[in-house]
Amino acid sequence: MRMQHEEQIALIRRALALIETGGSERGEPAVSPVSRYLDPARHEREVERIFRRHPLALCPSASLANPGDSFAIDVAGLPLLFVRGQDGQLNGFVNACRHRGARLKPPGASNQRALVCPYHSWTYALDGTLRGRPSAQDFPHAPASSCKLARVPVAEALGLVWAVPRAVAEGESAALDIDGWLGRFGGDLRGWGYDGWVPVHQRAFDNAANWKIPFEANLETYHFQYAHRDSIAPLFYDNLLMADHDRRHHRLFLPKRSIESLRGMPVHDWRVGPHSNIIYFFFPATFVLHEGDHANAFTVLPESPGRSRVIASTLIPELPTTEKSANYWRKNVESFWGALDEDFALGVSAQSTLASGAQQSLYFGATEWCSAKFHADVEAALGD
Repeated sequence: MRMQHEEQIALIRRALALIETGGSERGEPAVSPVSRYLDPARHEREVERIFRRHPLALCPSASLANPGDSFAIDVAGLPLLFVRGQDGQLNGFVNACRHRGARLKPPGASNQRALVCPYHSWTYALDGTLRGRPSAQDFPHAPASSCKLARVPVAEALGLVWAVPRAVAEGESAALDIDGWLGRFGGDLRGWGYDGWVPVHQRAFDNAANWKIPFEANLETYHFQYAHRDSIAPLFYDNLLMADHDRRHHRLFLPKRSIESLRGMPVHDWRVGPHSNIIYFFFPATFVLHEGDHANAFTVLPESPGRSRVIASTLIPELPTTEKSANYWRKNVESFWGALDEDFALGVSAQSTLASGAQQSLYFGATEWCSAKFHADVEAALGD
């Protein structure tokens, strides 16, 4: 199900009512102990109990469009390999040969008819079955049927490849109920056609901050008028936030100042696309910014208490065919990253002070309640 027009109207009415009063939706203030960002033992628990148990968006589906296309990436200490099979199905594996554990593919994208280990040339079909190895008679204790590549749960949705970074147990299905996981907010995005969208821009970079810090920034608007004064702040109202939740997922509605123009228009002509940004956060670490005719998505992966890696894509309905459309998308990408780089830089700044002893906790105000909810959900997941 998509975001129905009635729901768009309801969101716009909520926004206009808040604008009239100069208000914002609020929740309970909260604190966040600095140990959440510094403790190595806690970091290991987050990897094991959160990142090894929940789906993450790890690359665009269109990066694996053809049989033999593959994409290798390390996620929370686990090397993963996604491969498009001859039957069109997407397979997810641990990127490790079953002989002596060497990686089959280096990080990044490639295309091949088979997966060949560079160490001893063990060769696997695109479905992960062992097809050949030199001196096969020397391995009576390791039959080919027992040497298939280890699978990981994987699925495709919203133009993205989602996976849980863990090897499936013997006899366990590698199927992933991604629609059930994404829930009503996944239905919003699917209704806008995301399943067929393709990447016009991709980016990956190391971030000298704990993985949670970028989401603190992107789940509140309190900072807009200050951190983004020279970029996107003039487009939005000061500290105006509307939020809905589905389990641990968030949908944040950020009305643009142009939404005022709808007051004089018939309600049946109201649409959220031109007059808002909508942030979708899928727990634990995938962010999708819906901007009407395109989306910017990123996932933040933990590397250590004070370091993370960001993988990002800009998704559009179809690739540009003219210089005019290419320039249009280029400007959109530059605008997005102009603002997001400001957020990431401030997050790195914050991380750099946390071990100073200046404070024991960070503070979230009443309008930063979605950031506080995110932390409460992380704490709950650690105890699941």
